[in-house]
Amino acid sequence: MNIRQFVFSLFTIVTFYSCGKVTPGFIDKGNSFDATVDATNISITDSASFSFVGNADIITFYSGQTGNNFDNRDRIFLAGGQLKMKFETRVVNQLADTLDVFISTDFGGVYDSTNVANATWNRITNKFLYPDANTPLSTFVPSGATQGDLVDISSNVIPGKPFYLAYRYDITKQNNIEWSIAKLGMYNFFSNGSITSTVIDSSTNNSGSFAAVSFGEPSRWVKTSTYYKCINSTSSTIGASHWYISKPLNPDAIAPDLPINVKNITQSPLSKFKFKYSTPGTYKAVIIGSYKRLNYEKIFAKEFFITVQ
Repeated sequence: MNIRQFVFSLFTIVTFYSCGKVTPGFIDKGNSFDATVDATNISITDSASFSFVGNADIITFYSGQTGNNFDNRDRIFLAGGQLKMKFETRVVNQLADTLDVFISTDFGGVYDSTNVANATWNRITNKFLYPDANTPLSTFVPSGATQGDLVDISSNVIPGKPFYLAYRYDITKQNNIEWSIAKLGMYNFFSNGSITSTVIDSSTNNSGSFAAVSFGEPSRWVKTSTYYKCINSTSSTIGASHWYISKPLNPDAIAPDLPINVKNITQSPLSKFKFKYSTPGTYKAVIIGSYKRLNYEKIFAKEFFITVQ
């Protein structure tokens, strides 16, 4: 990767670099790309205006704002978040207090009855709401006061240390009871209020990877397209315990910042692009133009410092 840096003024630093990979035998036809900005100091009422030279297949843009920062494109962990969680539960045929929710920070990730029994599981069942005597059977109930309410579980995890979420269904009655879990979500909220990161998200469907572990009989957990369910048939063994345990989760997990898509390979050449900032400040904006063909890739990036007043 070659880097050439140009300093235009005390207020503007523009960095240009290109890199690429070409399979031997492919002829590089000199594809190039460049970007300029009309002004690096703009009013909050104006837009930053960029001009392009060269017909890159794909053009993307990092504004430098929170969630759209080029420097955070590879960041997947961030300490200091407040971890919150929600889900919905449904019981079919008969109401029964047989479902529990646990978190473990010392489970080793071996999904069998011996390793589950040897781990320490912190019961957090009482943090959430479930169907009660006033709830019609087969109705999903949010775990918070409303569907959007999230429950803080930060005190139940260790910053930076992976943990496991588990649902346990204990069979205490020989009745055909079915528990279902849907819309599981787990999110990080940060103190500045501008970053929300998803650890688990299944806003409409079921989420992630869970493994079933049972004690006393084969597992009855089933994954459908929209929820998880655990069925207790009339042939179930009284005292059997059915666990559904997540993949390892990191309480500091955060999604990397992503660029704004400006142009894709199917679109006509683009010579102009405008972006309006919502808040005053100084931002590092990055325009990336790339050529991508079979066995060929060439990338150009241009960096600007934009001051919005």
